[in-house]
Amino acid sequence: MDDSDSTNGSGATSVPEEQLLPMGAVTRRTGIGEHTLRVWERRFGFPQPLRLPSGHRRYTVDQVRQLTMIHEALRCGYRAGDVVPLPREKLEKLLEESGQVSESHEPAEGWLHEIFKAAEEFDSTAVQKALYQAAGNLGLPRFLRDRVAPLLSEIGEAWARGEIEIRHEHFISEVLEEVLRDLRRPLEATADGRPVVLAGLPSEHHALGLHVAALAVAAAGHHCLVLGPQSPAEEIVLAAESVGAAAVGISISPFAKTHDTLSEIRHLRERLPSGILLWLGGSGAIKLTDLPANTEVLESLDALDRGLRRLVD
Repeated sequence: MDDSDSTNGSGATSVPEEQLLPMGAVTRRTGIGEHTLRVWERRFGFPQPLRLPSGHRRYTVDQVRQLTMIHEALRCGYRAGDVVPLPREKLEKLLEESGQVSESHEPAEGWLHEIFKAAEEFDSTAVQKALYQAAGNLGLPRFLRDRVAPLLSEIGEAWARGEIEIRHEHFISEVLEEVLRDLRRPLEATADGRPVVLAGLPSEHHALGLHVAALAVAAAGHHCLVLGPQSPAEEIVLAAESVGAAAVGISISPFAKTHDTLSEIRHLRERLPSGILLWLGGSGAIKLTDLPANTEVLESLDALDRGLRRLVD
């Protein structure tokens, strides 16, 4: 749907276009409809979108975060006229007083049920909406830890229990990967931390873990280069050297064969300059032993976050 109209634009902006979000993405992330956004813009002066030369509306990440908070306030029973015009600080205080500051302490079971129910009907819009709203409500680090990590675990367990079929697992994975890429894109434009290269070994066929880690890296303010699965060691080394990477992260799925994986890791570590850290992540990494020196297993997203904080410019 075209979001342009005949009204004048809001003027030039210094925000790069790649950091701005179109109206369709905003409605998916916040659960607020396009008509409502237009009404609020006219009536309350928020959100005030930026305009492209074409006249299309574009929104900043901060505006989307505030819209997500407004949506939460409306769910608490507040009227739009009371919360839409509020500055972000007052809105945060209002939600805090309402006991709605953080959703992260609520159990994920209901949210996971919502995801799986939508997957059974192959309803990508519903799955996307649930993911975007969780990301907006929790913030990216908590979203990854408290929603995405349990979702990945539950997908495998539900398949093992026979509660979902492979087609549903593939469907959820595809939608989740798309959302993770979308959330990462505006962060990459402003990242200034030392680069991290993420890849899968030649025997690795799964890419979802790479995109989870990539969003965590970008959220921490680091440049991220994702090479994808089945990457030869020589190509990983060349990429890491060319971007001046501080670390290389390898995602290892539980389906990886231990012997082949260890051989590939040793091969990579031998060719990787000693000044570049080698991180191993994913549920397949924790079972590895006899790893080469200067190689670290990051057993969780919290461990990845600690590793990123250790990197110095």
